[in-house]
Amino acid sequence: MSLHCLIYTSVATQKMTDEELKAILAKARPHNCQLQITGMLLYQDPYFMQILEGEEDIIQQQFERIAKDSRHHKVTIIYKKSIDERNFSDWTMGFNKIDNFSINYTVSLKAIYDNCSFTEQSQVVRDLLIMFKNETLF
Repeated sequence: MSLHCLIYTSVATQKMTDEELKAILAKARPHNCQLQITGMLLYQDPYFMQILEGEEDIIQQQFERIAKDSRHHKVTIIYKKSIDERNFSDWTMGFNKIDNFSINYTVSLKAIYDNCSFTEQSQVVRDLLIMFKNETLF
């Protein structure tokens, strides 16, 4: 099995409530468990960033399904690479909601989303996701 990591960003089509975010997670976690997908979802209104880890074909199929979800648009892959090991092996889907105080203004999903040179920021993106690895919200 070839492990891969895929990270994408998107823009929510409407403001997401905590209840709506919890509903997404409640559906995603058992589905991801069944497919042996791990990862994390970050939300900073109105931006999403998600990392998916797993077998390459399964990750690609999952991403294609996610990209069709009407709750977001402007879905853009910003990182896709083979990996030796999972960074989120304990989670079928970790989650955190970023507010202006939770990351000391050093980086934001908007800044990452607005930057056209995602390749140059791939390490920043991975570091951001890993920073929240031990701080899941729900």
